Amino acid sequence: TITGRALDLSRLTREDRPFIAHVHAFYKNSVPWSKFSALWVREFQKRGLKQEGMAYRICQDLEARLGIAQGKVAPPDYRDYLADLIEEKYGSRYKFCKETGVDAAHLSRVFASRSDLSLEALVKLLHALGAALVVQPEETLKANTSPEEASRALAGVA
Repeated sequence: TITGRALDLSRLTREDRPFIAHVHAFYKNSVPWSKFSALWVREFQKRGLKQEGMAYRICQDLEARLGIAQGKVAPPDYRDYLADLIEEKYGSRYKFCKETGVDAAHLSRVFASRSDLSLEALVKLLHALGAALVVQPEETLKANTSPEEASRALAGVA
């Protein structure tokens, strides 16, 4: 994903695979971001797929990549990386806050971009998540969030 989260494509269901292949074929044509968004959501609903499934996450990621590449969406910031790590390791923000003692109201404000974390608070969160702060060149971020990177990863889905 754009935040570096690995998705095991072998776990796609029989229903997901043809959907992802269809969406990916459309995606590879470098369509406008809004057109791609409308297509995948409509097709997702038409097929009755589940939002909790991997296909939904993949399509959100593809949509974000197109939006970033076309200047319609901001690239991920530290909030996106934190949210993804929290979901992956704890399942929910509520559970994360409960188990780590992090103030849920403050974390909610941070994710809503109404507040920021101090460096001390960020270090505490990262420690709880078993993660580290990494500073990288913008070129690396652009390469990791590129539409081409997602197409390479999805090339084997059919």
